[in-house]
Amino acid sequence: MNTAKRESRFNFNKSKTVISEKLLADFQAVYGAAKPDFICRAPGRVELVGGHTDYNQGFVIAAAINHSCFVAASKRSDRRISIYSDWAKQKHTFVPSKNLQPLTNCQWANYSRGLAALLSKHGLKLKGANLYISSEIPVGAGLSSSAALEVSLAKAMVTISDPNWDIEPSQLARICRQAENDFANSPCGIMDQIACIMGRKDQVIILDCRDLSVEFLPFDSKNCCIMIFNSMIRHEIAGTEYSSRRQQCEKACQILHNINPKINSLRDVNLSVLNQAKGKLGPTLFSRASHVINENMRVLKAAQALKKNDMLQLGKLMKESHRSARDLFQISCEQTDFLVDKICQIPGAYGARITGGGFGGAVVALAQPEAVQEITKSVKGLYRKRFGLNCKIYLSEPSQGVELINVANS
Repeated sequence: MNTAKRESRFNFNKSKTVISEKLLADFQAVYGAAKPDFICRAPGRVELVGGHTDYNQGFVIAAAINHSCFVAASKRSDRRISIYSDWAKQKHTFVPSKNLQPLTNCQWANYSRGLAALLSKHGLKLKGANLYISSEIPVGAGLSSSAALEVSLAKAMVTISDPNWDIEPSQLARICRQAENDFANSPCGIMDQIACIMGRKDQVIILDCRDLSVEFLPFDSKNCCIMIFNSMIRHEIAGTEYSSRRQQCEKACQILHNINPKINSLRDVNLSVLNQAKGKLGPTLFSRASHVINENMRVLKAAQALKKNDMLQLGKLMKESHRSARDLFQISCEQTDFLVDKICQIPGAYGARITGGGFGGAVVALAQPEAVQEITKSVKGLYRKRFGLNCKIYLSEPSQGVELINVANS
């Protein structure tokens, strides 16, 4: 992978994005008459190819989407951090410390507590803040609502405390991931946070999950639409099936490492080595490892397709990715399989696959703009008839990562 285009410093330049009057009014209703000092926006994400490769130190192609989590923020005169969640309709206040622990009776607040503890451990002297969270990313749809929350909260805390604090994007992503792993008990990989931080308009990211190097690839938004289909079957990364897949990958890697000590992740395994070890792995571990190894190869092929603006090839790779996720990694479900099948039957659809951790959630598709209306109408009707559910469909394009919004412009 070409790593010449590497990450830049965390950018605190203020955006000209106009925020809704409702968010400003809601902030004032909770915290008093004053407007927030600024608003942080962090996007959700879809991965186009690269399912479950991130925690196996592989490759993934992802895009930030134009559905976001917003955190309105203002300074306080004391050191307390107050968080209000529009989703939970609750407020939680705490004093930042390296020694903060997760709560059992207010779990939504554990993201902010984890970030405060970890930012403190990394040397940031946190100042008091009033923070108001509002998100338009559906929870449980596999679009990284949690990563968008972590990233927007982290940027708000850093900006309030020391906007010139020198931290690499990859380091901030690690902090956000650790907060989710340790305080929200969710064993996610690193791809979500990287995409939420480093996304760019009209470009997608290919991430090397071993060294966290990033390359930006062109995406022709004028001639190709990203369509997101929320199956309305909620997925949970913290659930047992996601954890089970991670454990199976780790076990397969350990067996392969015992055969060849140079193997430290499934990223290091080729198909020849895998096939030679099939008897020692057994059918389940062999299938899991086979998915990851082939998915890494699909990501690298997809990167070449994007560089050539070859959406037909990219769509083909997405279809292959979904079949592998369904048959080898077994993370799909009847509803997401149905969506992929019906989408891909409609002229103008390049390809589709499950996105996110799986076991429900969303399907991502690429389509010609002129086919979007027919795909939307047809899939909505078929899905409602088959499952009695109203599949929610979102149109998106690769979008800017985390940014500050100037309230004075609103």
